[in-house]
Amino acid sequence: MTRSHQPINFKKLYNGFSLPLSNLDCGEKCGPYNDYGVPVCCDIQLLIPSAYDLEWNYLQSETALWRLWSGSSAIEKDSLQQEVQPGQVLIQCLGHQDCQRSFRTITCRAFPFYPYLDSVGSFIGLAYYGDYREQCWIISNLSSVSEEYKSQFQTSFLKLFQLYPDTRDNFLNFSRSMRNQAANVGESIALLDFAGGVFIVDPITEKVQQISFQDLGSFGPFKIMKDLIFSDEDQIQESNKKK
Repeated sequence: MTRSHQPINFKKLYNGFSLPLSNLDCGEKCGPYNDYGVPVCCDIQLLIPSAYDLEWNYLQSETALWRLWSGSSAIEKDSLQQEVQPGQVLIQCLGHQDCQRSFRTITCRAFPFYPYLDSVGSFIGLAYYGDYREQCWIISNLSSVSEEYKSQFQTSFLKLFQLYPDTRDNFLNFSRSMRNQAANVGESIALLDFAGGVFIVDPITEKVQQISFQDLGSFGPFKIMKDLIFSDEDQIQESNKKK
């Protein structure tokens, strides 16, 4: 069971982590390129949300949006359950068309990002899950992530780390695993800090180098879109850079 010094108030945590990633609806940007027109963050075929035990208890008491994920087989369910953090359960919602935004899980609110910790345990920014970079529009448009969202992300995970030390340990280990994975394929890790900057991290030396958003790559169908920026996206990107 995940260690905790005191019970966590998920209603309060949700209220403090309620902003969308961007001023644009990124689900409308990625949905047309994913199966059935479903945003990647809501596609149960691509990823399955998890919830802390106490978070699941809170959701059960407040909404009928969620149910435990059953999987296509007992083997599949057992296999994926072993991959989640201790003290968490796999769940699924009624679907993106019936979303109740105030009852999105922490994993929903954070996707496609995870808290990146360096080898000494410092929480220095947001990194993205590379497995989804060809399906997730925001990964190819990181300049569209608002500063307000990043601030809420930081505050919320610092609170989780305080109350659930195992969560910090798990992301410390996960960040290490991502560095090893990046090193094996000769890639750097893109990182958003909490002061408006974007960096690349050398996965071997952990040297952090500031770059510009224009230096970042794009992936999948969004690679073509990088040279075809629409006016609304252009204005939002310029606004975010000035903040």
